[in-house]
Amino acid sequence: MHRHEERRRRTAALAELDPEQDWHEIYKRLTLSELPAEARFGFQLAFYRPLAVPRMAKLLQSTGHMQFDTTRRAYDTGLIMHEIIYGGVDSDRARRMVKLLNRLHDRSDIHAEDMTYLLAALMVVPTRFMDRYGWRTVTNAERRATWRFWDAVGDRMTISDRPASYDDAEVRLDRYEETEFAASEAGALLTNAAINALRDRLPRPVRPFGPQLTSTLVGDPRVSRALSLPAPNPFFTGLAAGVAGVRRQLQRRRAPSTKVWFTPGQPAGEIYPHGYELDQLGPQEH
Repeated sequence: MHRHEERRRRTAALAELDPEQDWHEIYKRLTLSELPAEARFGFQLAFYRPLAVPRMAKLLQSTGHMQFDTTRRAYDTGLIMHEIIYGGVDSDRARRMVKLLNRLHDRSDIHAEDMTYLLAALMVVPTRFMDRYGWRTVTNAERRATWRFWDAVGDRMTISDRPASYDDAEVRLDRYEETEFAASEAGALLTNAAINALRDRLPRPVRPFGPQLTSTLVGDPRVSRALSLPAPNPFFTGLAAGVAGVRRQLQRRRAPSTKVWFTPGQPAGEIYPHGYELDQLGPQEH
């Protein structure tokens, strides 16, 4: 398997780091430099997961933010997560973001087991997507660092019942989804709103296939059913696998980007074309 010399060098440098001590640096490099596009899309798929849980979908619908301001919410959620990843959980900017997350989740109708599940989803769903579509798979040390990073975030969010390891997060995620996932009217409505927001950013000929493409990338018929998405189509599944395979081979042979894709306060699409301030993120008080 041929890899560009710089990719080999960077992978070797990552392997020298200790996930017990250097977990933030490992996770930051993994998600912002090594597999950034796959990590970003993996996070998007993780954010779909609550919509497959009827009580969580109903709660999100009741706030109105996701249904009526879908694009802004998607950008804000991603920026909040990447602010924490970039600076580390105890940086000044990350602390402000964790404080915002705690405020948004300080509700008596949010179940403790749902918060544990969301934490597991942020560990597992992006990792599985990186494994499926990245130019290389995630290493055991990177999985350990992934768990340590989100465990630290969970600690700062006072989530008391947290996965004890990455493997435990996988077990908890799968067990929770087996019992809690189901289609619901609220889930279908919010999933459709999210796909409509994404559709506007797709090439025009592809837009009618937004639900099917989303189902294909979700990669799990059970999840698709709970989100009221069409079942994965064999044609699209094969096409996605073929495109991913070609992309994987091309990436391996090319030099990796020397730029980190995320920098705090950067412009972000049509929502923040000139950059953003931290107090702009999250629902705005009027």
